[in-house]
Amino acid sequence: MNNKAVNTVEKYNMLSKGDRVLVAVSGGADSIALLEFFLSIKDKYNLDICAAHIEHGIRGKESTDDALFVKNYCEKSGVELYIKSINAPLLAKKAGMGVEEYSRKARYDFFSTIPCDKIATAHNLTDNVETLLFRLARGTGLKGACAIPPVRGKIIRPFIEISSSEIRNWCNDNNIPYRVDSTNSDASYSRNLIRLQMLPLFERLNEGYQDNISDFISSANDDYSYILSQAKSTYNESVLNNEIDLKKLNIFDNAIKKRVIKLYFENNNVNLDRVHLKNVLDITQKSGKVQIENNVYAISAKGKIRLANLEKSVKKDEFVTEILNINEFKGENIDFYCDCDKIIGSVTIRKRLPGDSLKPAGRNVTKTLKKLFNENAYPIEKRDGNIVVCDDEGIIGVIGLCACERVKKDCNTENVFIIKLPSED
Repeated sequence: MNNKAVNTVEKYNMLSKGDRVLVAVSGGADSIALLEFFLSIKDKYNLDICAAHIEHGIRGKESTDDALFVKNYCEKSGVELYIKSINAPLLAKKAGMGVEEYSRKARYDFFSTIPCDKIATAHNLTDNVETLLFRLARGTGLKGACAIPPVRGKIIRPFIEISSSEIRNWCNDNNIPYRVDSTNSDASYSRNLIRLQMLPLFERLNEGYQDNISDFISSANDDYSYILSQAKSTYNESVLNNEIDLKKLNIFDNAIKKRVIKLYFENNNVNLDRVHLKNVLDITQKSGKVQIENNVYAISAKGKIRLANLEKSVKKDEFVTEILNINEFKGENIDFYCDCDKIIGSVTIRKRLPGDSLKPAGRNVTKTLKKLFNENAYPIEKRDGNIVVCDDEGIIGVIGLCACERVKKDCNTENVFIIKLPSED
């Protein structure tokens, strides 16, 4: 078994001479075997070995006994141990997370506080198989099919190509003591259901199924790495000023397009799930908008996709209005203007209503606002804001678009009514 683990270490370049390695030790067979493995190669790589254990406060005395077992084991082995106890059920509830999810986060947060060059976890081949099956059942893509990576930053997994049964057999054959988690036999946990009921069925089909699935995961990783590298190159070509140029993007296959879109959203700190990815992919072929989360939308217009926050609609009392003499009027940084003396009654600003229309200045035709918006590529995120300017007679214009023919500024205009939006600051 040790030879297999050494091969994995060298295959993925997991260690450097003189590394300080933190081994995550739960007390189970996998983690105790992992600690023994590192002790066996300590001199070969000139390693400084330490260990970490977190007691989650989930299984009562059994959990505290695990912590005591790890403490005694490390003392006998001469390994420095970092240990921490938490109340995971209570803390998970406060954080609004599941206990398993919170416990995992708590472990890695704890590990990250300990000075080391590498963090070794005991994830093995069987864990990888379970992860793949779990993700396939829940829904995943090629990235998810890559399962547990052998190396992720400082985290290394030397047992990722060794099955859990092989590890346990090695412990038993070498009289290595370990703890058994009683919850491992509880099939109400998704992972346990896969391990206890599904994996035996796979073994009936083919005893070598774990190695075959491992080969598939390896191929998925190779394919994903290549596609991602191509997507990054395409991203650099098709994303400019934080907008995706659809003319450049749409010449590529969907495999590349999807990953460029994912990268774009990741770079904007927006999470994009499979459903939203499909919806954004749809608007690469047409104009439209897709709600991603809360007020965040993907907007497709003028041959580009961009992100917009539709929450930032301007309130009516935030507009700046002025009446200028024609000699004072410059026409710069003004969002709407018209002939003040042609306005009937008072001016109001409101949201658009179904059927709203006007005759744009200089055009002898009446248009609905919807058609005007589409013809002029009026920003989608602004269309439902306070943009329609009215007097007592009706609509006199749209902020940022046009004034109505009956109030347009002409050679006889003496006074100009203007509207300015508040600055971005």
